[in-house]
Amino acid sequence: MKINAPSLGLAAAITVCAMYTGFAALLKFWPSQTLKFVGTIHMLPKLDYIKSFIKVTPQAAAMGLATHTAIAFFMFFFIALVYNLIQRLFVK
Repeated sequence: MKINAPSLGLAAAITVCAMYTGFAALLKFWPSQTLKFVGTIHMLPKLDYIKSFIKVTPQAAAMGLATHTAIAFFMFFFIALVYNLIQRLFVK
């Protein structure tokens, strides 16, 4: 089965974009509750100490959004290309 590499990369990029934007908005408007939730999920009880260091600015959100989206696209694009290459070499 061949994976369409650009489609997989685009789907991953859109997903990361939506999740990053949502998380940035949650940190901007409800930082205490968001950090408590993340700390609960990852079992990190002392995330309140870093609350004063978190600054969600438009520039930081835009730069993070652009870099994370691009990295997700290229990473999943490359994974699909490698998968297709392995399929072509070993499955006949």
